[in-house]
Amino acid sequence: MFSDERRQQISEILETQKFDHVTDLANRFFTSEATIRRDLEKLRKNGLLKRTYGGAVLLDGLDAEIPLIVREEERRVQKELIAQTAAQLIQMDAVMIIDSSSTCGKLIPFLASRKPKTVITNSPKTAIQLAQCGVAHIYSTGGFLRSSSLSYVGETARKMISSYYVDILFFSCRGASIDFGLTDPSEEEAELKRVMIQHSKVRVLMLDSSKFEKQGFTRLGDFSDIDYLITEQRLSTAWLQHLDASGVQVLYPET
Repeated sequence: MFSDERRQQISEILETQKFDHVTDLANRFFTSEATIRRDLEKLRKNGLLKRTYGGAVLLDGLDAEIPLIVREEERRVQKELIAQTAAQLIQMDAVMIIDSSSTCGKLIPFLASRKPKTVITNSPKTAIQLAQCGVAHIYSTGGFLRSSSLSYVGETARKMISSYYVDILFFSCRGASIDFGLTDPSEEEAELKRVMIQHSKVRVLMLDSSKFEKQGFTRLGDFSDIDYLITEQRLSTAWLQHLDASGVQVLYPET
């Protein structure tokens, strides 16, 4: 097993049981405790966990943030399936917003065939990738660059988004629950997404199944604020009833 794959599985284990011992992890992966300690140290530096005596504990507070470089590799297949489905909603010559989330970043390879006219984003990385795939007009918001998410936020970004009204918005968030709605760990990110929602005709939430029944620090909106929810796993009856009452159409990838 490659080290990246092993670290991904360690993260998934900690998501389930929150804590594990170095010895148990070494036995599980048939490797040395020294190797596991190096893996845990790598995950700690990426902001995913806190090392404890003999093991590690997941950092999952309401305002805990996972760096973009890590999120891009998490649940990659699920996010790509969601993006492929989301791309079907893009009309030729559409004017659209893509937020800085790792899930929405998976849309980029599908845009060349959909031929949107203009894409606005608060992600400098997304803007560069859009230029490479030949999108006609690209606007980047500018603003304060958050190092953990590689996203522009703040007054400059808000003013720029407020200057336009677009056909369709694609965004994601940290958590979704029936009781608390849509949430994010960052107040600044949530505030900018609220502006994006207000200035878009159609609002598409791209959310992999790991985000359901999770809650972030800042509430960014209600399900009634969105038109489509795209996820890769079938939702429960309770969820479907709640979304239907909120006027949300649920889409799943074709299998």
